[in-house]
Amino acid sequence: MVVLKLGAKFKRKRERGASLAEFGPAFFLLFIFAVFPVLDIIGMGFGYVSSVSLNDLQLRQAAKIPKSQAQDPEGPVCLAIPQNYVSSIAGGLASIVDLPVTEVSYDNDASNVYVTVTTHVTVKPFLTIPFFTVIPGLGAPATYTITSSRMLENPRFLAY
Repeated sequence: MVVLKLGAKFKRKRERGASLAEFGPAFFLLFIFAVFPVLDIIGMGFGYVSSVSLNDLQLRQAAKIPKSQAQDPEGPVCLAIPQNYVSSIAGGLASIVDLPVTEVSYDNDASNVYVTVTTHVTVKPFLTIPFFTVIPGLGAPATYTITSSRMLENPRFLAY
């Protein structure tokens, strides 16, 4: 009977120690494979929403001005709006790596003229996870391409 009591005490002690020994590696794996990637995905989502907002600002401006100004690489749509947006709070929080690249094109319909703005934005992840260095959004920057179109407000602007 004495042997059974010693065995029971030894067994209880071993179970308590095992849970403490597994806590560290489990905590590490939880953070590396769950918490940090979720934070990166939230950051990438904010970068995407920020890119869509930038594209919408560019599209509104391109629909109001003549074609020559909208397609000018130094003009308000391709240069001024992206520079102002990247230096704003929303652009800073989105972690935009380089100045966005913008393409402006025009499509003629039967009776309407549409302007299409395509914006290429590269966003870096909120946290760089060392195990995922080649995966865009987790360890490497991700590039979003946003395209939208709108009817030109004044079709005579197509000729300018």
